[in-house]
Amino acid sequence: MTIITKLKSLFKRFIEFISPAEKLPNIAGKLIVAFVVVFLSVMHVLYLYQDIPPLYLIVYLLFYIACGLIISILLVWLLKLLRCIPSAYQVAIILGYLAAFNFFHLPKTYGWLLIFAMIVLPVLILTGLYQWKKGSLFPLKNAKRIFWFAVLLIASIAFVWGFAVFLGEGNKAEEVVDYKMKGNLPVTLDLPDPSLKGPYQTAFLTYGSGKDKWRKAFSDSVDIKTKSIDGSRLLSSWTGVSGKLRTMYFGFDQKALPMNALVWYPKEKKGPLPLVMIIHGNHVGQQPSDPGYTFLGELFASRGYMVVSVDENFLNLSLTDLDVFGGGLKNENAARAWLLLKHLELLRNWNNTAGNVFYKKIDMDKIAIIGHSRGGEAVTHAAVFNKLHHYPDDAREVFNFNFNIGAVVAIAPVDGQYKPGGTLTVAKDINYFVIQGALDMDMQTYGGLATMKRIEFSPVFNGFKAGLYLSAANHGQFNSVWGRRDDTGPGINRFNLKQLMTQQEQQKILSVYISSFLETTLQGKTDYKPLFMDARSGRNWLPKKIYMNQFEPAQRTVLANFDEDVDVNSATIGGGRITTSGLREWKEQQNKFLWGLQVTKAVYLGWDSVKTKHQPGFFSLSLSAPVSLSGKMVSFSLAQGKENSGKAKPINFTIVLEDGKKHRFSFPLSSCAYLQPQVAKNLSKFNLFNDYPNSEAVPDFFYFDVAKILGVHTPFQLNDLRNIKFVFDKTVSGDIILDDLSLINKP
Repeated sequence: MTIITKLKSLFKRFIEFISPAEKLPNIAGKLIVAFVVVFLSVMHVLYLYQDIPPLYLIVYLLFYIACGLIISILLVWLLKLLRCIPSAYQVAIILGYLAAFNFFHLPKTYGWLLIFAMIVLPVLILTGLYQWKKGSLFPLKNAKRIFWFAVLLIASIAFVWGFAVFLGEGNKAEEVVDYKMKGNLPVTLDLPDPSLKGPYQTAFLTYGSGKDKWRKAFSDSVDIKTKSIDGSRLLSSWTGVSGKLRTMYFGFDQKALPMNALVWYPKEKKGPLPLVMIIHGNHVGQQPSDPGYTFLGELFASRGYMVVSVDENFLNLSLTDLDVFGGGLKNENAARAWLLLKHLELLRNWNNTAGNVFYKKIDMDKIAIIGHSRGGEAVTHAAVFNKLHHYPDDAREVFNFNFNIGAVVAIAPVDGQYKPGGTLTVAKDINYFVIQGALDMDMQTYGGLATMKRIEFSPVFNGFKAGLYLSAANHGQFNSVWGRRDDTGPGINRFNLKQLMTQQEQQKILSVYISSFLETTLQGKTDYKPLFMDARSGRNWLPKKIYMNQFEPAQRTVLANFDEDVDVNSATIGGGRITTSGLREWKEQQNKFLWGLQVTKAVYLGWDSVKTKHQPGFFSLSLSAPVSLSGKMVSFSLAQGKENSGKAKPINFTIVLEDGKKHRFSFPLSSCAYLQPQVAKNLSKFNLFNDYPNSEAVPDFFYFDVAKILGVHTPFQLNDLRNIKFVFDKTVSGDIILDDLSLINKP
């Protein structure tokens, strides 16, 4: 009994301790506020900010704790001044505001609901406890007491349940049928898995300033010391209080940027070696991002490449960026691109300097540049800057690069954060590959596809551009340091993390594709090229996920890409004419992705056989002159036109070819693949709380070797194609987005 009495006494004291006072918050209330703000701040930082100097972390925490307390106390004072806050609610409101202050990355759709819950639920719980303390709760002998008991019980359950759900990883992904695997599968590539280590042992070294304040790799332990460079003309936003703090933390300013990098290379193989440069994207600068590509560096080095991962962490988001003072670098992606080229310039000089460890080790005619996130945008800028004589936004900065960049890889890139001369970047004559995860919680739209579509090819260029949209992949797992959480602080918990693939799977896919891309573009081994047309050709290596390919070779005959004018009857090829019949929808417009991103103009087609009395609609392109299919394939990009609500079905239809003598030959879309429904994101734990539409109309690439399908027993003439018709007779109703109807060479 004594123990029970003591427990009751302790519980009573606890109730008294946390119950709201009739007057201003007493010392107990203040202690609660202090505890909560410290807890939330620590949780906020530790979610993402790791390997940060402890002293600096303490200073950062104290600053934001002070900001939170000051603002919350001012809020209470203002409300009290306006006589609209009961004294008993002051502690609860302070607690709620401080919680909201720490969860600053809130989605528009339900951020208000979260803040409301964090303020109202503590108010209801504390008020219920206050009624209990006064003796106005038990026994439950009248309606008022029952009401307050119900309020206390429901609010407590809601608070605990909400907290548990918010901190949990979410729910497992629903099973999604990969309808592409039910179509006619291509032959698997009878080639070695390109993600497996090669025959060479890897060696490692670093070069850098030799005086880095925080990283041994670039201070006393550096293998080669480098001189700093002046980037002030590209970093005009390194100013103000935040700029001074950034300088104080890193130990240098924009006029003395260090040249730091990690280098992997094959130990036994003599040069010259193809060169692969990697730049990371935006992550907290106090947690280095460049080591996150060690898995790529070691893989490519074992396969005979020299790999350099460049340190640009000082251009990233930093704990020194005090938002209250408007801190943080702006439009710094130009500097990311320029710095990459300056590293290439440094390596070129070393490669030509006798006695240097890099002397004649690098094949400067075989260069690939790889970027992730903002770095993914920067590599395209670098490809453009590489051919310019001056920096577009300040022509006093002279460029003299002119490297032979043979391959550009963008991993989940942003698009348009920096616009040279105020316009979107248009790169020319580069081999380009972009990869994007459907569950990217940072770059939630396929921005790299817009970049890819803007790339231009000259008639003499013989390369290609390709993309891969990948289900169940996020932003961070392409980098070993970034991991599963794509957002800073507890705000990440709004996302459903449980549906992500593992980091090993995601890095496996990335390794397969980039390794294949390097083999194809730098080494001239075209055997891996079909992988960029159709991921199913690599199904023996790749994890079982849904893959959507985009592919455009430089050498092709475009029949209709719908960019030529606003006439829906005209085609890109001269004299071509488009007609339709029995369609519910027919229009040409921009295929817009999330955030208003304009990807490309395409034709939108919709049909419903029930409403047209079961007469199938069609889309037809007539040619004014014969076109030969010998050695060619018919290809186009196709996307389902409706957002995936979870009930979408695959689409199939018939493709009919006609020659000059009216001989016809038909085959189904599924002779390549069924059209997969849009890949549902389900980013948030509850669909109600999604910020954006649940899917995007990402195009998939379709190709048909007509000669192979045709066989020998048909009068259809391959060298006399006159008409291509899509007859919508296999799926009762559907909506599609068609683009880039072309003839391409067989691989």
